[in-house]
Amino acid sequence: MRMTNPQDLITVSIVGAGSRAGAYINALEANYHGKFKVVAIAEPRTERQKYFQEKYLIPNHLIFGGYEEFIKQPRLSDIVIIATLDDMHYVPVMDAIQKGYDIILEKPIAMSVEETVEIGEFGAMHSNQLIAVCHVLRHSPFFRKIKEIIDSKVLGNVIDIQHNENVGYYHFAHSYVRGNWRNTQISAPFIVAKSCHDLDILLYLLGDKHCKRIASMGSLTFFNQKNYRPDVMAPRCADCSIEKDCPYSALKIYSSGKIRSVVFDTSTEETLKKELQTSHYGRCVFACDNDVADHQVTIIEFEGGIHATFNLSAFTDKIHRSIKIMCEYGEIRGIETTKEIEITHFGTNEKTVISPQNLAGGHGGADTGFIINFMETYLNNKPFDSTLSMSIESHVMAYAAEESRLQNGKMIDVAKYHQLIRDKTEGRKIG
Repeated sequence: MRMTNPQDLITVSIVGAGSRAGAYINALEANYHGKFKVVAIAEPRTERQKYFQEKYLIPNHLIFGGYEEFIKQPRLSDIVIIATLDDMHYVPVMDAIQKGYDIILEKPIAMSVEETVEIGEFGAMHSNQLIAVCHVLRHSPFFRKIKEIIDSKVLGNVIDIQHNENVGYYHFAHSYVRGNWRNTQISAPFIVAKSCHDLDILLYLLGDKHCKRIASMGSLTFFNQKNYRPDVMAPRCADCSIEKDCPYSALKIYSSGKIRSVVFDTSTEETLKKELQTSHYGRCVFACDNDVADHQVTIIEFEGGIHATFNLSAFTDKIHRSIKIMCEYGEIRGIETTKEIEITHFGTNEKTVISPQNLAGGHGGADTGFIINFMETYLNNKPFDSTLSMSIESHVMAYAAEESRLQNGKMIDVAKYHQLIRDKTEGRKIG
């Protein structure tokens, strides 16, 4: 629901001005330059406040130290981007829905399945507002091309899918052992925080096929205190006697340039070592307070007798998604990083390799595709490809998978699980 006249600039507020909010603003700049203006910022880091304030000439009274101050204000803009850490989503989202904002919400939706479902129910009561969860992979040229092949029925119906998220050993060490997503007290479970994307992609590729049952197994097998050896290791990599031989060494990972989301002074080994002596990113991977699984395997049954396996693992050299879709008359194989899709027709030697052309921007152009889809829906009433209800379904699947993992792989009826959460949420409201 726009506050401004159609001829005016679209106004945007940012709650949580980190890298993800920056990616969406960059996509807006690249594709809708001159059509929007950032008018308010809620962000504790002064350097990020200063960056946006200077770029968009935001007055001091519209710069806030966090969402707590932002939600005390009346509605300040047409759109709000909420890209805070996982444990800071629920309150600003519910407030934004109440005040009539159109919303771009970074995933995961919330820290718990109860909060997630409650946001979904509240959002459904405000159907005139556009609430877009950033399941950006639906908008990538790579997955869109795969869906186009499936929908064409050139290979018949889908029977089975194998999908893998290869997290990368160094990325897992950075984000899920040392970083902000390491512990379920401060973030959503691993499969929710990292892979609600992937479960959403399975739903997207299968169209109208809902998830019926799900089971999952996995554990924190390697990155734990059992593997800490105090005789040769130290609590921090900078002090460790075997640091030079350890692939998980913080000095190695951050000096390599593989991880760029944390800014260290890497001009010399000594300056990096000094920084890692105090930063939580300098800790030994076996001496952290992490509790999320480091690998997880999930089995899924969809409507129509379609089955899928999803493998999520820290123990890969490269960071990428790979997928194999087995159909009645052929198969599709895809690797996200190379953007190569191989189509094989059974009974012939015919193989076709397609390389969809990327859009500019992160996630292989998916960030850009998401923003374009959002804005075309917002400005021109075009259909939006990732509604809040779709995103709720993939999140419920992810939380059900985690529930199964904690119950030693128990098979969960997803519809019953979702209804149980609805009932609990309704009870909480009444209470």
